[in-house]
Amino acid sequence: MDIRVLRYFVEVVQLNGFSRAADVLCITQPAISRSIKKLEDELGVILLVREVNGVRLTDDGAILFEYAKQILAQFNDMNKALQDKSGPLTGTLNVGLPPVIASTYFADIIMAFSSRHPQVELKIFELGTKQMADAMREGIVETAAVVLPFNEDTVELTPFSEDHLMLLMSPSHPLAIKKEVHFNELINEPFILFSEKFRINDLIYSACGIYNKEPIIAGRSNHLDLIIAMVKAGVGVTLLPNSMCNKNPIDDLIVLPVVEPTLSYQIALANNKDGYKSRSCQAWDQLAREKLIIE
Repeated sequence: MDIRVLRYFVEVVQLNGFSRAADVLCITQPAISRSIKKLEDELGVILLVREVNGVRLTDDGAILFEYAKQILAQFNDMNKALQDKSGPLTGTLNVGLPPVIASTYFADIIMAFSSRHPQVELKIFELGTKQMADAMREGIVETAAVVLPFNEDTVELTPFSEDHLMLLMSPSHPLAIKKEVHFNELINEPFILFSEKFRINDLIYSACGIYNKEPIIAGRSNHLDLIIAMVKAGVGVTLLPNSMCNKNPIDDLIVLPVVEPTLSYQIALANNKDGYKSRSCQAWDQLAREKLIIE
């Protein structure tokens, strides 16, 4: 069985089409079709069914797809191990960081790592914690930071900080005169939130659930500047990590603690328990533990 054909097969499934896979792999569509037909003949099963909107896995195809992803990940690990033996660190290190964590906890780590290992291309994948499990499982990122809980058996977690959400609002808001806000005072307020993929939203939904309410969503964005601009314009209020508020003081807004409940959470480093760990990843992990004061 040719490892290239497994890669073709996985790309066709993930991209939902032969032509899309051909574009990404830079080969012709007929070549991919012939390769997968040869694979089907070799295995004696039908793997894919072509449909109007793409392709559909058969039951046999679904089994092969799961194993093929694991085989490709192990093959990539083998290549990394062969190339990554000694001397200065080189190559690429893919790190997954949720945006609400990246700027607050990892800006100094990123700068220090780039200074110590200038020949390593550091790629930061800004993913919500909910997306991070898939990215780590599929080998898209080698190491990450996540908001707990993070239910992934293949990942080793090292908690390094606890944070909580603070309320941000316009100075003209009626609650702006208070020293702290009880969450039940917010259940009828319109919220400006990050997109659905961010774990901190779960804290807000859970707190609303205590009062049998759904949060009122006035807007969403992945960009902090836009969220702040909407709050300043009076579109709604928002809840942001205390660490973010301390690191980046926000002018023209009132920042207040929220109680009953306090919306707190833990943050952890995440590394795969199994599989090859590159020297670059080991260096990143050591530096992160040093800067975050993890024993």
